[in-house]
Amino acid sequence: MLQCRYWQFLLYLFITLITCELMLAPIPVLYKFYSALIGYLGLSVEATLPLPQILSNERTKSCKGFRLSVLASWLAGDAMKMFWFFNATTEIPLAFKLCGIFQACCDMYLGWQYLMYGAGDSKFRDRGLQLGAMGSISRPRTPGGLVSPLREKDARLE
Repeated sequence: MLQCRYWQFLLYLFITLITCELMLAPIPVLYKFYSALIGYLGLSVEATLPLPQILSNERTKSCKGFRLSVLASWLAGDAMKMFWFFNATTEIPLAFKLCGIFQACCDMYLGWQYLMYGAGDSKFRDRGLQLGAMGSISRPRTPGGLVSPLREKDARLE
């Protein structure tokens, strides 16, 4: 059922965009605004694509299911895009550069997560360790700051 709604949404979006294109193209002032709006929306969507993956990885402390080949292609694409943005002989709008930089930062953070958590369960989580605020390794704690009951035995052994 969800798949059907997805295709319906895409069909309605396509029809709406075609309708707007046909209705606004003859009106240059409106069409200029419309095309800029569509462009900025597209840039924003593309730049924020890595965010759900970043949040999922942070929540699970794992990159399980996230393919290294996807990460490598994103990073390679970011490198080529940044090279083009900052070495092109034509003027590249600032919005493209800013969105590209944001997306590259997100993708590099995904790379850092992949190094920290790996493709499966996190090495840190498996050992009951987690990075503290200053980057040091510490035991998981409860909201009150106490060592988690599941890790009390480990804490006593230290």
